[in-house]
Amino acid sequence: MSPPEPSFNPVFIATHHKGGTVWINSTFRRISKLCHFPFIHLNTGESGWQIRPDKRAYMESELECARAESARGVILVDYHGTTPDTGGISGARGVHITRDPRDMLLSAIRYHEHSKEPWLDHPLTELGGKSFREKLLSYPDDLDRVRFELDTYMGVELRRMGAFTQRPDFEPVFQQIKYEDLIQDEHLQLFHSIAIHLGFRGQQLIHAQQAFWSQSLFGGMRSARSRAANAHIRDGSIEQWRRALSEPTRALIESSIGDVITGLGYPDE
Repeated sequence: MSPPEPSFNPVFIATHHKGGTVWINSTFRRISKLCHFPFIHLNTGESGWQIRPDKRAYMESELECARAESARGVILVDYHGTTPDTGGISGARGVHITRDPRDMLLSAIRYHEHSKEPWLDHPLTELGGKSFREKLLSYPDDLDRVRFELDTYMGVELRRMGAFTQRPDFEPVFQQIKYEDLIQDEHLQLFHSIAIHLGFRGQQLIHAQQAFWSQSLFGGMRSARSRAANAHIRDGSIEQWRRALSEPTRALIESSIGDVITGLGYPDE
C-alpha cells in the first residue's frame, strides 16, 4: 500500500552554476504554477556568488508563509546548492543535480566571457582592481582560464557539489541525479521517478511530467537550440571535455578536483 499523500509537500531543488540551473529551475517554476505551489528562490537577495547569511531564516519565513496560504506544497530552489539543512521539516523531499565538473568548467568559461550578468564587470580588490571578466580574458588559453576558474568561484562551487552527500540531511531527503542522465530522458522514465520521490501524486504527477517535457531541449524547447541570442543554451552535450581540453588542462583539473570527479561517479578518463 502506498503511503498517504502528505498534507503539505516541501520540495527542495539544489543545482549548481553551469550544471543545468536555468533548465531545472524553469521546469520547477512551471510545475509550481501548474500545481498551484508557491515558488521560492532561495538565492533572492544574493548578488553573484555572495550567499546570504540569513538564508535559513529566509527559508523558514517563506515556508511559514506557504503554510499560511493553505498551499498543498511549496517548491524551493537554490542554484548554488546552499539550501539550509532541511532536517526537521516534515515531509521534506529534494533533488540534487550534478554535472561532470570538467564540462561545467568549460561552460563557465564560455558563459563568463559573454554573459551580461553585472557581477562579472565589477572591479574586485582581490584581482587588483580588475573585474572577474577582465581577469579571465587576460589569460591567453584555456589552461590558465581553467586554473583561474578553479582558484576562484567555480572551484568552490565544484567542491560544494562534491560534498553535498555529506550533508546531515542528505538521506532520506535528497535524491542525487546526473544532468547527463536527465538530458537523455526523452521517455521521462527518470523524471517520473524523481517526481514520485518528490511527493507528486495524481494530477500533480502529470503536471510535473508536462512541465519537464515543455522545458526540455528534446521536447518543447527544441527550437531553442538555434537561438543564438540565448546565452544559457550553447552546448549541453555530454563529455565535451574529451574533445575540448588539452592534456595539460586535463592534468590540472585532475590534480585539483580529481576526487570530486570520481566521487560523483564520473570517469577519470
